Amino acid sequence: MGNDTDVAQVGPFTTEVRDMQGEKEAPFSDDPEWNTAQNRYLRKLDYIILPTISALYFFEYLDRGNIANAKHYGYSNGYATYHHGIGPGDGMLSSTQWQLVVMIFYVSLVLFQVPGCIGYRIFSPSKWVAFGVCGWAMTSMLQCTAYNLAGALVCRVFIGFLKPTAVAGAFGGLIAFGIGHIDGSVPNWKWLFLIEALPCFCLGLFCLYWLPDRPMGNSRFCGQDQQIAEARYKNESFDKAGKIQKRHVFWVFTDWRLYVQAAVYLPTAALLSSISGFLPTIISNLGYSKPATANLMTVPPYAAAFVLMLVTSYSSDHFRERGTHITGLMIVATIAYALLATLPEHQLKGKYACVYATYPPSHAWAANNFGNETKRAIGMGYYTALGNLGSIAGSFFYPSTVGAQFKKGHFICMGLAIATGIIALGNSLLLRAINNYRDRKFGKPEAGVAVDVTELADNSPMFRFIT
Repeated sequence: MGNDTDVAQVGPFTTEVRDMQGEKEAPFSDDPEWNTAQNRYLRKLDYIILPTISALYFFEYLDRGNIANAKHYGYSNGYATYHHGIGPGDGMLSSTQWQLVVMIFYVSLVLFQVPGCIGYRIFSPSKWVAFGVCGWAMTSMLQCTAYNLAGALVCRVFIGFLKPTAVAGAFGGLIAFGIGHIDGSVPNWKWLFLIEALPCFCLGLFCLYWLPDRPMGNSRFCGQDQQIAEARYKNESFDKAGKIQKRHVFWVFTDWRLYVQAAVYLPTAALLSSISGFLPTIISNLGYSKPATANLMTVPPYAAAFVLMLVTSYSSDHFRERGTHITGLMIVATIAYALLATLPEHQLKGKYACVYATYPPSHAWAANNFGNETKRAIGMGYYTALGNLGSIAGSFFYPSTVGAQFKKGHFICMGLAIATGIIALGNSLLLRAINNYRDRKFGKPEAGVAVDVTELADNSPMFRFIT
């Protein structure tokens, strides 16, 4: 590997990555020793990366949802009240002001998403992750010092700037329930921000040491592990990952497929922000009036979503298919929101059983189809920024002025779920048509031959999209 590799042209658009003896690299070797070493390497990689990334997503979503739990512990009350909230004097924040607190995070997230993702391309991922995680954890803890609306908004802006997901919602409710039973002079909402942010800060420092960087030149692997890492990195698509090319950046912003993919994510993001920002409030209006109880009862909806996401993600990965899975999930969400909006007031348990939404693996779908590292890094940032425009809108779906049942918000979410399912199915059919066209014109890709995406990215005739 390293200097011992050569790239052999096969036709005008495809390449085989071969060693100097002319044999294909490791991922397709029939050598039992190599296959054993490869399995050992994969297990090692799983142990290193998967728990850490899972923990990062856990704390990211935990932090995103704690604002809703904090509201029930007096965060929106007046500063002069017993709860020492961020409201004016003895009063509370108005419904519009609270929606602004929730929304401003997503505005910042949209504005800084692309620069944040470019950072992964320029700096080593471990350092960039550590910087972002420690930064957002520190800012989240600083929310404890806010005593007015302006201070809260500044903290939320910086959290969105530094942030680069359903089980965390369940744990957030459990943590909030436990904190609700703390007796003392410090308001419970301050404990909530501290207890949830401090472990996240420690995790960020840990990532600096623990997370491996790109396979080439990675000090975490050496010898045969290094060879396997490089070979697998070049397996499905050969990308030299050199300097950022301007045309790849231009292609990101002119690729119609990205905008269709973002149209799948945008309504999903609106559903997510409306639930994460207002679920305790919705549940409290279903009859669970005590703040601690309302926070605790957010656990079952998130737990149900967590199980469904695991099953769907496994199936989607197994069949290498995304569109119909997303459509199926949105059918479930549509039924749930329809029941929420139409069941009578006295059927609280029936309504409560439907307070969950399923958020499909649309991020994985987008990342699969960007071709090379440059386009993926910038494209994922732009894609997420576009999608989070929906998060800004979702912050206004459930104003407290509309009454206890929130019918209008539920009907809006139902319509968005329908739109997501239709767009996802249409996008899947379009990508299948492109794949079939390339198969007919250029032939099917040969198994074991890496597609050179260094120059053409996903425009390479031999590149095939995940549908």
